[in-house]
Amino acid sequence: MHRIDPRIVIIQIALSGICAFWIFKPLAMLCEVIFLMSFLLYLQHPKEALRLGVWFAFLVGLYALLNESNAPQIIVQPVFLLRKLSPLLGVMVLSLKALTVSELFMGLQKLHCPKSATLALAVALRFIPTIRHELEQIRNGMKTRGVPLNVITFVKAPAMTTEYMIIPFIMRCIKVADELSAAAVTRAIENPVPRGMRVPLKIRIKDIVYLMMVICANIGTLLYSLCG
Repeated sequence: MHRIDPRIVIIQIALSGICAFWIFKPLAMLCEVIFLMSFLLYLQHPKEALRLGVWFAFLVGLYALLNESNAPQIIVQPVFLLRKLSPLLGVMVLSLKALTVSELFMGLQKLHCPKSATLALAVALRFIPTIRHELEQIRNGMKTRGVPLNVITFVKAPAMTTEYMIIPFIMRCIKVADELSAAAVTRAIENPVPRGMRVPLKIRIKDIVYLMMVICANIGTLLYSLCG
């Protein structure tokens, strides 16, 4: 992976996330998604870039099809919302793939962010990948007991299916949270001395060029959406 200074990536995530809220035109959304795909490709994550592009293309096609068929607004509006949030999905994928938790922690520390906010964000990012794993474990456990958790089961008995999914998930989340807290304390997370890093952070020329590309892409897309 082409390593970019974590501080630059954090600035990119913040800037892209803010701009995504103010992008309304479909062409501007497409440009923002293409930019995010390009950055993912540069960081050598082609699978995630392809998935983001396919997801956005699917939503655009589905939204156009629903409009042409005069579908009820109760169906059209959720698809429109998902299409609108696609750039934010790209930002989330970028944040998870471009930074490790240690790099995020060090980057936020170098940017002089409050330690409480840094810890909360680092723990949240550490916890996100476990959610899918825990849900898969719950689904497999219920399947062995003869209660498959799928769309058909949910349609037949929504309350029961939700109960079978939510209660074990909450209990697992509590256990995982305790494990993360114990791991953080073991690693001296409460130590007031700033953490060190084996590879010192240093902003290089290519980091500055990368940041300029990010700023130009986001500001240009935002101006086009608001004024074009």
